[in-house]
Amino acid sequence: MSHLTTIFAISSLLFRRAWATLPATPRGHNHCPPFSGGSFIIDRFQLYPENADWDGDHCLLYLSALFNASVAVYNPYTAQTVETVEFPGITGRPDVHASGLTWDKRTGLLSIVMNSPNPFITGGQDVSGDNFLIKYDPSSRRPLWAVNLTATGQGAYGGFQEAEHDARGNTYVVGTYPSSILRIDKKGRRVTPWYLPSPIVTTTRGYSGLAATGDILLANDNNGGNGGEIYRFDMRDATGRPRLVPRTPNLPLPPTDAIYLPPKYHGTVLLVAINTVGIVVLRSRDGTWRAAEHLGTVANDMAFAGPGAIVPTAVQIGESLYMVELFFAGQIVPGTNAGNRTLFPMYDITAQVDALLV
Repeated sequence: MSHLTTIFAISSLLFRRAWATLPATPRGHNHCPPFSGGSFIIDRFQLYPENADWDGDHCLLYLSALFNASVAVYNPYTAQTVETVEFPGITGRPDVHASGLTWDKRTGLLSIVMNSPNPFITGGQDVSGDNFLIKYDPSSRRPLWAVNLTATGQGAYGGFQEAEHDARGNTYVVGTYPSSILRIDKKGRRVTPWYLPSPIVTTTRGYSGLAATGDILLANDNNGGNGGEIYRFDMRDATGRPRLVPRTPNLPLPPTDAIYLPPKYHGTVLLVAINTVGIVVLRSRDGTWRAAEHLGTVANDMAFAGPGAIVPTAVQIGESLYMVELFFAGQIVPGTNAGNRTLFPMYDITAQVDALLV
């Protein structure tokens, strides 16, 4: 924890950029030019994207660079990485990874989760290490504040991964070892354990993703009775109360990663990432998520993605849907924390998802 004094001066940090060609002013929500370029490949050394989200103001794709603990900003219209956002005291540390990354359409701000790899490497036997939530402003291109998630739980639980937001400006961060959800107020001054299991058993792999629509917060549990389950929360509640979302047909959900509600479906379609398989498509026709249809699976295209590719999440770019492809294989480049991979595929699954919705 010796790094905390340096890191939590982050609201006043100066940070470095590889280069910057971002638009000077936002274009407004949902006013991006059409993008339907099909599958494509991002050419970026050591990107290794764990998560991604689309900035509907600036029409740019943000990707968390897992092993370097930084954020890449990609312009799909020009096929260029236009900026690399680095955070002094965090970026480049071997004991911190970039994980969840979520753009808030209400505020235009970005929530970035930086986590310790220890829980994931040890299956929850070791939940030690630094975990942070950073609130970043894409318009001013600076971090506004950061909070220490480890301090809240005093090291009793960990594996923090993804973030979501509510209409009151709160941010929710999910933990996996075991299931937990923290709620952080809009100023980053108060962190509340909003949901915790009882008892806390760190070797139980639980929630791994969050997705929000209105006041509904969805979480995917890897400790369900059928291989995995989806739970619904009401973000208006003072403390989180999980309610099972029954699925028809009740097919097994293998170990899952992130979940995602594509904006184009207005909160009625949930994409569930299964690393070694692809994307499971669920639907709640009325958007209440009191129940869901299990529509099917879009398999990863290994011929396109290449050997070793896994699917950590899905993302909407413009009106198109993509699988994000992550790789773990490869030797570490000396002096860095990652391998030497440069090409990272983005597989277009728009047509396959739409076909399941008919």
